[in-house]
Amino acid sequence: MFLVSSYLKRQPLHKSLPNRILIISALMASVALSGCSSSNSETPEIKADSSEQLKEDILEALTPEDSLESARQQPAEPVKQLRTNVSQQFIGDTPSQLRLAKAFQELPYSLEALPEKAQQVNTAQWTPDAILDENLIIKIQGLLNYNHHSVGAVDGRFGGNVIKALQVFQERYGLEADGQMSPETWAKLTENEMIASQPVLVNYDLTKEDVTLISHPKGQQFTSILEALAEKFHMSQGLLLRLNPETPLEEGNTIVVYNPYQPNEQEVHRVVAVKAKNLLYAYNDADELVASYPTTMGSVYKPSPEGEYKVLSRIKDPTYNRDFSNEDSVLPPGPNNPVGSVWIGINKPSYGIHGSPYPEKISRQNSSGCVRLTNWDALGLYGTIEEGAEVEFL
Repeated sequence: MFLVSSYLKRQPLHKSLPNRILIISALMASVALSGCSSSNSETPEIKADSSEQLKEDILEALTPEDSLESARQQPAEPVKQLRTNVSQQFIGDTPSQLRLAKAFQELPYSLEALPEKAQQVNTAQWTPDAILDENLIIKIQGLLNYNHHSVGAVDGRFGGNVIKALQVFQERYGLEADGQMSPETWAKLTENEMIASQPVLVNYDLTKEDVTLISHPKGQQFTSILEALAEKFHMSQGLLLRLNPETPLEEGNTIVVYNPYQPNEQEVHRVVAVKAKNLLYAYNDADELVASYPTTMGSVYKPSPEGEYKVLSRIKDPTYNRDFSNEDSVLPPGPNNPVGSVWIGINKPSYGIHGSPYPEKISRQNSSGCVRLTNWDALGLYGTIEEGAEVEFL
């Protein structure tokens, strides 16, 4: 400590602030690092309990002109920004951001010459006197998704998954959880300006990749371009057809689609599967609810398990085998694989959280005891759930 503080006090007071700040920053960093070290043998001059004294010496060494206000005037490193009119962008270098970038394809879109129907959806506003028509319902579905309470496939219908997502959203913010729209619920849904300003319906130019189906002798791939595009944009096939009644799904054509925007990007430390509600709740490491997803769970024949488990594996594009004694029964990866595009395994053999080849049937079907999500919700969870995360069945 004497060596460090003496060095600071010996420096001429006319030294330039940038150099002083660099020195101080480095020393403060060494304080933080020393607290994480099991041994101080490489820096015997600094005692393990000396961090508070070092801070005092640093502050004492600062002259009045070395103020925090002056430090704030130093140029900061540029912050990475998301590009406009592109959904599903992940620009960080954390493990979760890298997995999300692997899971989701960036989706560029346009707002030029947007059809009247899309404009009506994007400008729809709920009021107590508003008619709950398809336009307003699509807007509400988008807002719930953008607040990370998934409604499953966006379809323009005020169905069970929308009601459940509204209830969870209302519970999260201490509102009356009746699953119906109210002034308080609408105000909270649109409170975040970034979310409220997102266009829910957008134009998309079809590429060659979009209209080329992948085949495999054992199937597991999309069976139609309509199915592939509906899943790509997290919407029902029926809504995609209603929005584009006269536009062939061919390369070069522009179609109107739902804008997926961004999934939850907070790391998930714990999930709770509530079987009675067919809902999966996701929590961060502060045990704050960050997302919810509609699910299909279990059946009378094979109910979901009870109790608490841990995540052991996260697999994108898994194979599937009902009979491990027969290698020929293995089904290849694909979105129509029985477990969809993702397998998140837990420490109970043959059970896990996974995707589905039938996204529009989520919450309306049975499973073989696992937690089944839409493929896009499963991909979002694949990106954010931590290895060893808690999985609780209620």
